[in-house]
Amino acid sequence: MSIVYGLIGLGLIVFIHELGHFVAARLCGVEVETFSIGMGPVLLRKKITNTEYRLSLLPLGGYCGMKGEHAFQEAIDNNLDSIPKEKNSFYGVHPTKRAIIAFSGPFFNFLFAIIALSIVAGIGYSYYTTSNKIILSDEVNSNSESPARKAGLQTGDKIISVNGKSTPYFSSIAQEISLNAKQPLLLEIERNLVKKTIAITPLLDTETGAGKIGITNWIDPVISSTTENSGAASIGLKNGDIITKIDNLSIHNTIDVRNAIKNKSTINITWIRDGITMSSPLTLNDGKAGIIFKIEKIHTPNYNIVQAIEHGIIDTFDMFTITIKSLGLLFKGVDITKAVSGPIRITVMLGESTQEGFTAGFSTGIITVCNFLAIISISLFLMNLLPIPILDGGLILFAIIEWIHGKQIHPKTVYKFQFIGIAFIAFIFIFALFGDIRYLIMGN
Repeated sequence: MSIVYGLIGLGLIVFIHELGHFVAARLCGVEVETFSIGMGPVLLRKKITNTEYRLSLLPLGGYCGMKGEHAFQEAIDNNLDSIPKEKNSFYGVHPTKRAIIAFSGPFFNFLFAIIALSIVAGIGYSYYTTSNKIILSDEVNSNSESPARKAGLQTGDKIISVNGKSTPYFSSIAQEISLNAKQPLLLEIERNLVKKTIAITPLLDTETGAGKIGITNWIDPVISSTTENSGAASIGLKNGDIITKIDNLSIHNTIDVRNAIKNKSTINITWIRDGITMSSPLTLNDGKAGIIFKIEKIHTPNYNIVQAIEHGIIDTFDMFTITIKSLGLLFKGVDITKAVSGPIRITVMLGESTQEGFTAGFSTGIITVCNFLAIISISLFLMNLLPIPILDGGLILFAIIEWIHGKQIHPKTVYKFQFIGIAFIAFIFIFALFGDIRYLIMGN
């Protein structure tokens, strides 16, 4: 069922894209011969003026057939020196209008992202995060010395800003670092109530394209709850208890807890409850104590419609900036087969996220879907506007060149550039498809 959800989601984005071309074509005086909701066999059709509107069987997007859009291929097949210009056809209008029509498909995807993120802002949501206090990752595992340690960061430091941008939570720290692989950063930290600035350059994670410096989040050893039939439940540990010692090891954070119980079957645990120190032996089940620790839950406001749209616009442009940075990482040594998702992986991920979201609740499902569709929409907006022949960006580029020079580019010249564009897109698609297949075989 998750695959069906994914296909419908992608189909909606494609339909929005084609709707943009349809609206712009009508406004620019180009006849739209066919406009279909869905793909495949036609279920219903109705002709209004010069346009045949169709409802097709498969909910996988749609298509917009404009008058004269095949004139380019006819020029190539018949070895013509220019593309035929019929009245009210795609190639029969001024090149600036063709550019507008080509741009409107991606632009509608961008507008859809604003709408989706406005819905998210209007509903409001909750998320879990931790403070800006950190632990060095090389204290957690035996990796080589991390950039964080080399730069002088220490466990217990608080990163209060990255390049001047406030980072009150670990999630905000992670976002700034992940988006700036191989880019020098200035971290403002607080250590023992003293502030200082540290320069650091995140490494590139070639599998994800994200930057990393070798830190993880500090979580205080305060209990939220215990799992049923666990050792922690059997000795009466409960919400608010603070673990201070396991065996002879002092406990300051949850990593200390993990290290203290590693490879053990029983431990002696000490905790504080309402100012009183208590202790007890605890039997581990498969190496687990059954403790769930407290982390902070952040609630966003339920904005009114005007505020929601404002936040939707801001969030869309933030996501746009993030996507541009992510695209730039493709040229910095990232493994394309792992970092770039093709249509199969996107469909699976969208479907699974949708199913999990709605399982958690209706509003959670809506938020999950809207966020995911917004991400895909912005990615399509950018990718389609790349000045590559066969993409909308290529059509815009050729239209601008024709407008500047005052005459058409020879069809054979356009055809040669299209061939290069097809080869480039095929190259990216093959790598993405290979990654998709590996994703399905090896799991996510």
